[in-house]
Amino acid sequence: MYVTDASMSTCACTQPSKGFGLDWDGPFSFHDDDVFTLLDCSIDSSPIYKSNNNAYDTNTSAVPLCDKKGASICSFLYSCRAISMLNLPISTCCVYTPVDLGPSFEMDLQKLQCSSYSAFYSFDGQDYNPENWKYGIALKYKFNVYNDYPGSCAHCEESNGACGYSAVAYNSFICNCPSGINTTTDCYFEAAFNNALPRQTVTWSVYPLASIPALFLFLL
Repeated sequence: MYVTDASMSTCACTQPSKGFGLDWDGPFSFHDDDVFTLLDCSIDSSPIYKSNNNAYDTNTSAVPLCDKKGASICSFLYSCRAISMLNLPISTCCVYTPVDLGPSFEMDLQKLQCSSYSAFYSFDGQDYNPENWKYGIALKYKFNVYNDYPGSCAHCEESNGACGYSAVAYNSFICNCPSGINTTTDCYFEAAFNNALPRQTVTWSVYPLASIPALFLFLL
């Protein structure tokens, strides 16, 4: 599943944002391909830089929040016209290391003291062209803390359904069928229902309006 945040910046548009987060009790987690990039961060006061400065200090437990290998991503993003017009130094960009956004599944830009962020889940085969990157946030369904694959989901997918969960009943499993109907089991009933219906032949007979002002439908 892919999520688009209206306040998120892309190569085509940059705008202020408060951040992004997931409900901690929701059965979703971030896909491994997600890349979060913080934009226009305060070099003097943002905690992401303080953590980086202490990354090699054996006397501190601080964890670096920026991936130094992501410097090229920042360079490409800051070359976008929408961002380059702001004349921001490349040092204000940070490829955020905790892809899962930490235990709270939240990225608070006010606390991180950054103006905006960008997220994408694929380079789309064009690593050097940020205009064509797939912007958005990819999510995957997480069944439980061990991410065990339940048999109910397997049966659902075998019947051409899609696994999901109900927002009404906490973490309750539902199977979304091609017809749009949600069930708690599988979608085999649709095939059985369709096979049970008698086949009908429909014949349309149309007559000139001048003679018979009506349209008749005959079911044979």
